[in-house]
Amino acid sequence: MIALVPLLVAAVLLAASCAVARTVDRRRARHIAVVCATAAASVATLSATPPLAGLLAPLTGGHLWGLLVAAVPDGAARFAGILTCLAGLLVVAMSPLAEHPPATLARILRLLAASSGFGAVGQGGATVALWALSAWLVWAELRRCDDGLARLFAAYHVPGVLLLGAGTALAATGHEGAGAVLVALALVIRFALVPAHGWYPRFVERAPMGVVVAFGIAPLGMLTRLDLLSAFPAQEVASLGVLTAVAAAVLAVVQDRARRALAFLMMSQGGLVVFGLGGDSPIAVSGALLTWQAAALALPGFAMSLAALEARRGPLSLATPDGNFARTPRLAVAFLLCGLAGVGFPPSLGFAGDHLLVHGSVTGFPPAWPVLLGVVGVNGMTVMKCFLTLFAGSRTHYGERDLVPLEAYALTIVIGTLLIGAAFPVTPGSAWFGGS
Repeated sequence: MIALVPLLVAAVLLAASCAVARTVDRRRARHIAVVCATAAASVATLSATPPLAGLLAPLTGGHLWGLLVAAVPDGAARFAGILTCLAGLLVVAMSPLAEHPPATLARILRLLAASSGFGAVGQGGATVALWALSAWLVWAELRRCDDGLARLFAAYHVPGVLLLGAGTALAATGHEGAGAVLVALALVIRFALVPAHGWYPRFVERAPMGVVVAFGIAPLGMLTRLDLLSAFPAQEVASLGVLTAVAAAVLAVVQDRARRALAFLMMSQGGLVVFGLGGDSPIAVSGALLTWQAAALALPGFAMSLAALEARRGPLSLATPDGNFARTPRLAVAFLLCGLAGVGFPPSLGFAGDHLLVHGSVTGFPPAWPVLLGVVGVNGMTVMKCFLTLFAGSRTHYGERDLVPLEAYALTIVIGTLLIGAAFPVTPGSAWFGGS
């Protein structure tokens, strides 16, 4: 099955990447990327609303084309497309110009197109090809800016692609159990779960932040198109998820480098999502999906705000308090709101997700719920430590600007979506999720 809307979104992003790659001026390249990302986000959002989806469905029914094309994907794939486009808009709008020349912006747009492609083409060889393509795009960018990091990245992700390919091939020949195990191992590498996380902290520290966030967005569409999820070794994967969440939360709060703290914070939130998806409780699964939706928007907002501050001030340290809130209030507030929303604090969509995740673990896996509460609390401490150290630690002002209009535009959309999502959360069974 091919979903038409994600395919259209991917085509828009690919066309934008070609236009950006041919542009010499960095500011013009970013404006082109923002306009095209806005168009892609508009298409994905409008087409996913139930009324419009209801109008499109009859247009593809009763014909041969209707057997091949579903205009709008169902369930989680619907929201993967929206989240990919909104987070992608944030990335291209806030990527610092010095670190993101047009060639890098073009690769980011291609990464976003690959992520949208996961929601369009389904399973099998296409999933493996898109997975490999996204890894290759990142490797090519890393090779340009840091050859040692590129080798480390390849050492993890080449085996990951091979495991995914072998698992998909085994499943296609009737060996679903063995195939699911290999795919699960590939996902452990891709999500940087313990013990296959060695590549991720260095990747976040040394790669362009836009590439880091765009590569993190890619699994959104990937997970919605894997038929083998029902055959996964769920308990084992969930155990790795909670282990990663705990270990990464502890490591994040003790870091004295901002980017490294961000890396472990994102690992911890990813571990929480994996734990919830691997559990037996439907409530925990709903919580994991809401946590996933919130983290897919809030953590990119937190990361890109950090990158914007780094571009203004230089390398950021958490060892010495610095920054003047009064001089950059909008950037500081956006940084704090995105950070707290990403780790599940109210009033945001992430709070609803973490609440359901903890509530579901009480019945599905009782020993885990105190641990989950501790992880949420420690991650909140990390966010507050970063905020107070970077924005409220000094009366000195270094001349950095507050948010520019393009950055404010993207952050307003993301923060507004998080607040609206908290008031109207979407879970399995709702009309927006393809339920009754």
